[in-house]
Amino acid sequence: MLTSDKSETSSIATSPTIAPELVAYYGNRRLMIRNVALIGLCNLSWSIALVVTGPLITLRMLELGLRENIQATIGSVNSWMLGFLVMLFSWMSDHTVSRLGRRKPYLFASAPFIIASTVIFPFINVPSLLWLIVVLYVVQILAMDLKASTFPLLNIDCVPRHLLAQANSIFTIAGGIAGFVAMRAVGPLLAIAEWVPFALAGGIMTITTLTAFWIKEPPIAHPATEPFRLWSTFKVAARDKRIFVLMAGVAMVNGYFTMQNSWLWFWAKETLHLDRQTIFESLSWAGLINIVVAYPTGWLIDRWGAIRVATLFFIGQIVCFSLAMHISDKLGLIALSLVGTVVGPLYGAVDIMVYKSADPKDVGSITSTNSCIRNVWNATLGFASGWIIFWCGHNYRIGYAMGFVAATAGFTLLWVYRSLMNRSEHPGMAPAGFSAGVKKTGKC
Repeated sequence: MLTSDKSETSSIATSPTIAPELVAYYGNRRLMIRNVALIGLCNLSWSIALVVTGPLITLRMLELGLRENIQATIGSVNSWMLGFLVMLFSWMSDHTVSRLGRRKPYLFASAPFIIASTVIFPFINVPSLLWLIVVLYVVQILAMDLKASTFPLLNIDCVPRHLLAQANSIFTIAGGIAGFVAMRAVGPLLAIAEWVPFALAGGIMTITTLTAFWIKEPPIAHPATEPFRLWSTFKVAARDKRIFVLMAGVAMVNGYFTMQNSWLWFWAKETLHLDRQTIFESLSWAGLINIVVAYPTGWLIDRWGAIRVATLFFIGQIVCFSLAMHISDKLGLIALSLVGTVVGPLYGAVDIMVYKSADPKDVGSITSTNSCIRNVWNATLGFASGWIIFWCGHNYRIGYAMGFVAATAGFTLLWVYRSLMNRSEHPGMAPAGFSAGVKKTGKC
């Protein structure tokens, strides 16, 4: 399924900045396919956890009296913290030297906390123990922060840069299949007992996490030469300061979908008056669309150029925002989720603009700086929207409007960055052999 360009492979092989053992690693197609398969299998468990248990947890807290303003505050505080923790965790993983590799130790350290909190959660279901639910929720999201800051870097580490979008599409396809099955099954499982979906998710996460032992990370040893400081990753990114314009655009351009993802379940329950099973069933069809569009989208990003696909992504957000302003029933929710599923993966083009600017040994520093800016922005937007929605009588469409304004500003910044790159005589900070998608003129 992964198709490569011989000229790209040749550029990697002849690049003076790439060690011979790394050239051999990326030239081993069989190893690449095995790694992609194992990473995809491991990611399935986390997809199920997020797709099923995440909404159930937030809806339970809403039912027990934790309204959108308080939940937004908790989420925003975590995202503000994550903005800086992601730099620490990613920097640590960049400089980790162990027999397990650079990224896998952090998965094995975080997984027990995520799995345990998931399994325990449904057994605490009375308002007097709401504080304990919040504690479990905080433990879970902090452990997810550690995992999310490190393990996803394997998606970048184990695949040549010019195949990133196609490889990521495989993960999207796997997640689409798992998501459809899980969301269709959650209603009957809840009918058996409230704890059943949580227990199954915990068991699946445990089994699939163990498969990560067989992922072979690239032969990169990059021990730290100085202690971590808050500006350590920014210092790496600042070798070309134009990257900060790109990162600001990357953070903001997904604004509408950030708000839709934050408030869709609240909106469906509180405004559209749908029950949990109906919401799960309505949103489940999006997983099937993912299966169809994921790989063509990845191919399009790799072949057509990031800025063009980013333009399609912004146009798609205009369509989704217009739909959200006029939906009033289950059929409208289904239509919105289907359109969003087609449009959403196009955001990968925006992220890949950052990935392709990163040297392999410093990929964690570049991506974590990007994540810091994005998390701080999303936390601020989420905090503001949560309180404004609460003050305006739980009008979730206000949040969608705020997100669309942010997306418009982000899209503008992406074109500013492209203009800055076009004025340069050099293709930015992309190292030789990893500049696929960045032409010699500096265009993205």
